Amino acid sequence: MVSDAVAVGVLTFIGTASATLTGLWQWRRVQAREQRAEFRVQKVEALKAVWEALSDLEEAQRASILVVEYDAQDATERLTQVNLLLLRRSPFLRPDEQEWATAFARHVTEIDTVLRTQMEDGRPDASWWITSAIQPASSHVASVAAQQLRNLRTTLGDRYAAVVRGDSE
Repeated sequence: MVSDAVAVGVLTFIGTASATLTGLWQWRRVQAREQRAEFRVQKVEALKAVWEALSDLEEAQRASILVVEYDAQDATERLTQVNLLLLRRSPFLRPDEQEWATAFARHVTEIDTVLRTQMEDGRPDASWWITSAIQPASSHVASVAAQQLRNLRTTLGDRYAAVVRGDSE
């Protein structure tokens, strides 16, 4: 028969091992929770940076329509900065968010290009682009891009708001 001392030793070992494993399991759960929280914070920061960069790009392109002397180098630099930001923040953006942001920047640039090719008296006909109230009669490309830009602005804005609220990852 097994002596009482051996039985107590085995039971003590089993108790110690189960307590250690339980502690390790709880520690890993806490670590995972902290990592998820940190990732969420970084995701919110990434979406905020992308949202602000895209908004600034659109605002700058709209404002540049009113300027007589257009600086193509400046516009290219702004677009480059947006693209670099998307690359830097890509680990925290879902593929659809990256696609939306890229399409947003592409549509802003596309509209700007169409407007600049439709110059009248050395100035683009920008009345519809400044207010977004009137679509140009002559440009189907700009009309489609403007509609897609509005949809992307809404989609990205809704996703950003949902992530900030904690409704989406």
